[in-house]
Amino acid sequence: MNGIHDETLLQQDAESRQRALGLASFIVEAPAGAGKTELLTQRYLRLLAQVEAPEEILAITFTNKAAAEMRERILGTLVRAGSGEIPAEPHRRQTFELAQAALQRSTQQGWQLVAQPQRLRILTIDALCALL
Repeated sequence: MNGIHDETLLQQDAESRQRALGLASFIVEAPAGAGKTELLTQRYLRLLAQVEAPEEILAITFTNKAAAEMRERILGTLVRAGSGEIPAEPHRRQTFELAQAALQRSTQQGWQLVAQPQRLRILTIDALCALL
């Protein structure tokens, strides 16, 4: 019986993760180690492939460390996608595919995201308030 319950929970998790990649606003709540950063990276990359300018996307976090980590994660993913090295793990492959779409959009629009990472608006709440 526990196996069926675990399978149901995994299916619900997969469905929630897929919904989080949609274009509507979304809140992600999960315990440490649940893959939130990967999901948020995927969501950010998905949005990059849709917008007219990267500045249209705003990711907000609490600490400078978390904002820097998120920026590094997104840039690192874009660099790896540009290299064409396809990851073996399915969730990383999905991130890779989303990054390739974001890079294609960047090329089409002339964003040069890897060379101009400041265009990624990943801020702390305090930095957003200062910006406003």
